[in-house]
Amino acid sequence: MGPAPRLVINTSEQLLLDVRPDATFLAGHDPQAAHIALEELSARAHELPPKTVALRITDTDPERSRSAADLLRKRGHAVVVVPWEQAGRKVPGPSRVRLWRPNLFLVEALEAIRMSDRHRPALMRRAMDLACGSGRDAVFLALQGYDVLGVDHLPDALHRAQDLATRSGVHIETRVINLEKGGVVPAGPFDLVTVFRYLHRPLFPAIRDSVARGGHVVYETFHEQNLQTGHTPKSPAHLLKTGELAEAFAGFQVLISRDALLREGRFFSQIVARRVS
Repeated sequence: MGPAPRLVINTSEQLLLDVRPDATFLAGHDPQAAHIALEELSARAHELPPKTVALRITDTDPERSRSAADLLRKRGHAVVVVPWEQAGRKVPGPSRVRLWRPNLFLVEALEAIRMSDRHRPALMRRAMDLACGSGRDAVFLALQGYDVLGVDHLPDALHRAQDLATRSGVHIETRVINLEKGGVVPAGPFDLVTVFRYLHRPLFPAIRDSVARGGHVVYETFHEQNLQTGHTPKSPAHLLKTGELAEAFAGFQVLISRDALLREGRFFSQIVARRVS
């Protein structure tokens, strides 16, 4: 086994997180600051950026800033405490800055789909995100105009997804379904079905069937080369072999297909494919 790929921290974006209490933040804040109060950081960790992105933490109380920085460092984030400046421009009201990001492959996939379908009639724009977790990708799809159903087996994850949708000004539908213990994939049809970092091979036929004719599947999860990194998952049940996604969606028109792609210290397989019949 070779050395694990190193996680590279991006320090160029200068993301600012203000952790003051809600009322204090609403009274006036840096217009470039995102806001999650110290008291809510643990519950809203899914709203943070990837661990490859450095964060600046600020509060009028230096002890609160240090507490927030300690909590985030324990979670693996690179952070630096900066003083809260009284001088300079301040704006009232809620933050307009979003720290969280959708899966990078989802952004790429939506652009590939847009280019592929630019001469086709608009479809129903109905999407399903399987194993959606805390909902970043589902909410991002809603922000792009999709009518979204998020599916997960964890009620608390779906509660966070709904909270994130509300904070983002969109609506998503969620359903608690345990797809490995008798639950079934919603039948659709869906214009778009997305699956990220989740693999249960018996679901492949149902996922295929849930995609509308002319619709797309976007799937990304771990490749077996991930065993070289020392990161989870390590079970073959959760690791794809080369060509396995392409085989699972044989007969679909493939827009993107990759295996053993290295990103953020792990190896992935990816596919974007259109159902043609």
